[in-house]
Amino acid sequence: MRYLGIDYGLHMGISISDEKNTFAYPVCILNKKENIIEELKKIIDEYKITHIVMGNPLNLNGSLSDKSQEVLNFAEILKKNFGCEIILIDERLTTVEANKMLVNTKGKKRKKVIDAVSATIILDSYLDKINKSS
Repeated sequence: MRYLGIDYGLHMGISISDEKNTFAYPVCILNKKENIIEELKKIIDEYKITHIVMGNPLNLNGSLSDKSQEVLNFAEILKKNFGCEIILIDERLTTVEANKMLVNTKGKKRKKVIDAVSATIILDSYLDKINKSS
């Protein structure tokens, strides 16, 4: 059982868990304009993914944002296409955290990795939660 992390947006950051589900690492960034379902299928098949963890961009007060509805819609598409369990977690401030982690990475290089780092933070936070409860 392995987990896939997604930071949803125009550019989707993708991360996966290690085989023991103790940590996450970035895999790639997918552009929504590409055939995203085909690209995700390749990753899901290659890594034998059973669960997908997606960040839910709530408002700072905890209410659903406009982007949250897009995430919920995309989660349904993923569920129909892959049959994986979809887990939504609060992603507030993950981009801020990713930016702090990439403080020494500048310009185009930073833009290329920020979404994958955010996906890794999202997935890592979920893995920490499930590992603490076991």
